[in-house]
Amino acid sequence: MVRLAISDNHDEFRSLFEEHRGGVFRFLYRLAGNRHDAEDLLQDTFARFWRKRAQYRGDGSLAGYLRRIAYRTFLNARTRLARSRSAAPIDEVDPADGAAGPGERATGDDYHRFLRVRIREAVDALPDGWREPFVLFRFEGLSMKQIAAAMDLTPKAVELRLARALKRVATVLKDLQAEHGGAR
Repeated sequence: MVRLAISDNHDEFRSLFEEHRGGVFRFLYRLAGNRHDAEDLLQDTFARFWRKRAQYRGDGSLAGYLRRIAYRTFLNARTRLARSRSAAPIDEVDPADGAAGPGERATGDDYHRFLRVRIREAVDALPDGWREPFVLFRFEGLSMKQIAAAMDLTPKAVELRLARALKRVATVLKDLQAEHGGAR
């Protein structure tokens, strides 16, 4: 795999891109909050990897290495993205699709859509230093050690940020549960 990653062969690099683009795109989509920015960041990530491919030595997984590049690409573009940011999707639910309106009580499938939208909003509202570890842990399935490497933090710092993010999201859910009379 190291040979493919550092190869000058465009066909081999295209193959590597095809293999890893889906995971890197999902990661960037959750961080950036919309398809357009995620696609731009994906291209920037692989362009950066291509330019610096000789630096990859095979320590750890290539997927993890690409995530680190993607995360740094996201950080470098964060100011620009903040201006165009929309809610980071947990799934493809449209907030207006079947959700109960103001003063209405959501039930059944509508309630689940309502919850997904509120969770998405709660995650999007997290401060940047908390949102990224939450997304990496909850939606990308990375370990504390992997998150620490991707974010250039200590595992303890990741644990603390993740705990704060989880507490904030849990508070939002608890408030929703109290507001809507419990689970459906």
